[in-house]
Amino acid sequence: MKQIKIIFLMAALTIILAGCSTSPVCVTSSVTPMNEKTVAENLGKCSGTDTAYSFLGLFMFGRPDLDLAIRDALNEKKGDTLINVRCYETTRYFLLFGTNTVVVEGEAIKFGSDETPVKGRGR
Repeated sequence: MKQIKIIFLMAALTIILAGCSTSPVCVTSSVTPMNEKTVAENLGKCSGTDTAYSFLGLFMFGRPDLDLAIRDALNEKKGDTLINVRCYETTRYFLLFGTNTVVVEGEAIKFGSDETPVKGRGR
């Protein structure tokens, strides 16, 4: 009977000490300026992540990098940039360690070559 109580107590402590939280980082229409650029193709939805680890929630080994997450998403579809972008950070805690993950979701697009001159520009 004592072993059952110890197992129950350990399970309860594990549940109490483990947790997860998600917070928004950004929402934007594009990750690069789209002035005077032509969209040739919408490659579809994609997502990318970058993760950093921590010990006791105090000592973080690296930082999750938003630029690496964007590159990861673009490499998934081989696109030039992302549109309709949503970014959020998820933090998970376990007994002695935790993870911080930045997630970027959006639609990958390819730019086309525009041979026509833009009106109002110099010769």
